[in-house]
Amino acid sequence: MQNYHRHSSYSNIFTPDSSVLNEEYAKRAVEIGHKIISSVEHGFQGYYYETFELAKKYNLKFIFGAEAYWVKDMLDKDRTNAHIILLAKTEKGRCSINRILSDANEFGYYFKPRIDIKSLLSLPPDDVFITSACIGFWHYEDIDNIVEQLHNHFKNNFMLEIQYHLTEKQKELNRHILELSTKLNIELIVGMDSHYIYPEQSKEREYVLEAKGIHYEDEDGWFLDYPDDDTTIQRFLEQGVLSEEQITKAMDNTNIVLTFDNIELNDDIKLPTLYPN
Repeated sequence: MQNYHRHSSYSNIFTPDSSVLNEEYAKRAVEIGHKIISSVEHGFQGYYYETFELAKKYNLKFIFGAEAYWVKDMLDKDRTNAHIILLAKTEKGRCSINRILSDANEFGYYFKPRIDIKSLLSLPPDDVFITSACIGFWHYEDIDNIVEQLHNHFKNNFMLEIQYHLTEKQKELNRHILELSTKLNIELIVGMDSHYIYPEQSKEREYVLEAKGIHYEDEDGWFLDYPDDDTTIQRFLEQGVLSEEQITKAMDNTNIVLTFDNIELNDDIKLPTLYPN
């Protein structure tokens, strides 16, 4: 499988909750035989030039994306700030994601930069790949209708993300996701939602949170590391919601990112100088 859903210290711009560096993800991917490194961070597209360079350095595939904040209408004073994963399949997709993230800052900023359903549906469905991210996606009462709307637009480029946390909320959500997947014929995909690499690094993250006066009570029982594939399967089996066949299929679905275009960034693009002379 591949780990497209991860966060480094760059995510701390909007949500302080990681202490690891991008390069640690590159090294871990090589260590366990994964083949990508993504630029996904909270609220924006991360330091993607660094991610791009790390991909070249470690012979990995560069995946451009973001875990965006979204609301129904960015013009409303709505602090729901649900989550959604946006990944670029092509250069057109990258530009389109950048466009709506720019709009999120220019028109949708309310405590955090927010896209909305209208901007999501403006993305070209063949050029981007979308997942429902973490439990933070599922806040609205009519979320199932929104899921159907997104699936109708993005077709096979929208999948429902399952995670392996050993909490009752996650187990209940995974049961609902499984039912919705069957009802609407939407594929499942495993999101690791890594905030560090190894379990012992959880203490480093706690120091970051403590320094900001933050404590996420609902994270007790969460796994936020970057495990190997066998550990991933074992965690889902211990959760007791999905069969091994369903788990393996959802893990295999992460390999869709290997089919994305190889996005190249132009090093010649520079901002105009303030001092031309």
